[in-house]
Amino acid sequence: MQNKKQIIRNIIILLLLILITFIFIFKNYDFTNTIKIIMKTDIKYLLLATITMLLYIIFESINIKNIIKSLGNHIPIINAIKYTFIGFFFSGITPGGSGGQPMEIYYMKKDNIPVTGSTIALLIELISFHTITIICGLIGLIMNKQLMTKELIWIFIIGLVLKLIVLTIMIISLFFKNISQLLINLTIKILHKFKYTNLNKLEKNLNESLIKYHESSIYIKHHKRIIVKSLLTVFFQVIMSYTIPYFIYRSFGLNEFSYLKILSIQALLYVTTSSLPLPGTVGISENVFLKIYATVFTVTILPSAMILSRGINYYLFMLISIVIVILNSLPKNKKKYDIIKS
Repeated sequence: MQNKKQIIRNIIILLLLILITFIFIFKNYDFTNTIKIIMKTDIKYLLLATITMLLYIIFESINIKNIIKSLGNHIPIINAIKYTFIGFFFSGITPGGSGGQPMEIYYMKKDNIPVTGSTIALLIELISFHTITIICGLIGLIMNKQLMTKELIWIFIIGLVLKLIVLTIMIISLFFKNISQLLINLTIKILHKFKYTNLNKLEKNLNESLIKYHESSIYIKHHKRIIVKSLLTVFFQVIMSYTIPYFIYRSFGLNEFSYLKILSIQALLYVTTSSLPLPGTVGISENVFLKIYATVFTVTILPSAMILSRGINYYLFMLISIVIVILNSLPKNKKKYDIIKS
């Protein structure tokens, strides 16, 4: 019940952030005209944008399924898609996307997938994702440095540093157990001085996590091919996500900028905004979009492009994710299932 209340609270905070964001944005733009422009877009390109977002989900699901399979646990692709949508939802309502993976592990455990296996699968997926997005973001910066104002450069640096810190912590936790133990001990000592409550529980959780990470490192050292496969799968996953603004661009009948150019701009935007501690990066993503795509779209089209891009790559799939989470939270009639199964 407490967890449900927390989820509801996070959703309310998210909705308030969305409302505040759009109130501030449309102080400078005509909302009625924005909607009229959206209604005139080419529907086939919007459908293509939606399909690419669905492919983003599918590629991540394939990656999780393949890694778990390599650990000796076979799961249907539909289950892997379910976990991905669940992760998408909880990442979208928690700051920095911190709630996604723990909830995926929880739902995998409910389906009898060992915690060690799910932890390894999601850890490899996360490391691959951070690696690919950082590389793509840096390429995007090189290709589009003329678009970056001083403000955007600072936001990009903050986003990049946060991503690098997360990636570094994961790598240290995986391959440098002694250093990780020293960092845990140091953290506990610092928190003890600040009279942090539940310190024993935190220390226990951190040490348990360290053990799981060490088990993951042993697996990774002996299964290097799965890492290469994961990086390739994540690369195509990320490309699908970055393709959405291109189809939005084409839906307005525009074709001046190439596919690669739009792709590189989106890669730059993602690194700039994705690590900032806001649920779903709501507020910052919309505003950075308006700044970074200002040379791609005209002033009248720009807010419509932002709504469509964010609408497909975040809001629409958040709604789908909510439905999936609700369906998976409903009590199951085990007896009825057993009868059908027999």
